[in-house]
Amino acid sequence: MYLKRLELTNFRNFLSQDIEPGLFFNIFTGKNAQGKTNILEAIYLCCTGKSFRTVKEKEIINWNADFSTIYCLLETSVREFELKVLLSPGQKKIMVNGTLARGYPLKWPGVVLFTPGDLVIVKGSPQERRHFFDSEIGPFKAQYGFELNQYQRVLIQRNNLLREIRDKRLKNESLQVWNEQLCRYGSKIITMRLELLKRFGPVVQKLFRELTGGMEKIDIRYLSSLKINQLSTEREIYNQFNDHLTSVKQQEIERAQSLIGPHRDDLAFIIDGNDARIYGSQGQQRTVILALKIAQIKMWHIETGEYPILLLDDVLFELDRVRQDALFDQAGGAVQVFITSTESSNININHSYVKKLYTVSKGKII
Repeated sequence: MYLKRLELTNFRNFLSQDIEPGLFFNIFTGKNAQGKTNILEAIYLCCTGKSFRTVKEKEIINWNADFSTIYCLLETSVREFELKVLLSPGQKKIMVNGTLARGYPLKWPGVVLFTPGDLVIVKGSPQERRHFFDSEIGPFKAQYGFELNQYQRVLIQRNNLLREIRDKRLKNESLQVWNEQLCRYGSKIITMRLELLKRFGPVVQKLFRELTGGMEKIDIRYLSSLKINQLSTEREIYNQFNDHLTSVKQQEIERAQSLIGPHRDDLAFIIDGNDARIYGSQGQQRTVILALKIAQIKMWHIETGEYPILLLDDVLFELDRVRQDALFDQAGGAVQVFITSTESSNININHSYVKKLYTVSKGKII
């Protein structure tokens, strides 16, 4: 997929701006706080329907205006189409070829985003890894988003009910209906996560071996709060879930929290037998992230026959020359790339691919 045209109106510090990006590498340089990341945010928002920087979308609207629009002209191997996002305080509309859309305009994210903050996927809390999996890998499985939303809805209701039972306002028996729903949706989520890892894991493993010159190997393990393994069926997971709820019932009531389920699960990145979160060097951790991001590109191509747009936000200075070359070798000639950096000298693209260099200053792209 390629972005052929981008138009911004009242988008953060861009009052009115349009560009026609190149097919391969588009490099945006400039000092900090000039608007470089805003460009990537606009592309990401238009393709996914959400910002990667804020959940308060009113912050996106220029403070001198009462609305903001993003227009993207996109092209795939089979069609050309228009995406338009219209933002006003408390309202967001996404139009595809002039028709109002619901949810992801492209069914799943048509972009892969790589930022310095992505190291939290390895170094951060289990919540960070769950968020990565749910938002970046989950969409490759049909119905994943729907089942996850259903599970989260049940989880909120069940936690409220646990609080009512703890405070003696309701009886324990009222919990059974919500237990059944939690197990039903939870077992579906875990089953889909395990299926996705079977497809995603080998791609990451192959890339990691290549990035380390065959010197290191990685394994991605699913750490469940239930006693399951990679071969467990959805019915087996459901039964395990139900049994575990019985054993922790009193603890959950006392704490007014659901203590087991996919909302408590985690991923572990194991390099040569050691957990990268605890024992991995910074170079190893960055290599894990690089492998994950390139794997997303490859998965998108496998699933759709297209390549996603790659957004690199001020990340290249954190990668040494070997890792930069590996990333560009994987992307070059197939993926449209948008790069931000304070200095063009931070970017080592020694390929023959066409490059467009832009300067961003005070909300203007030159």
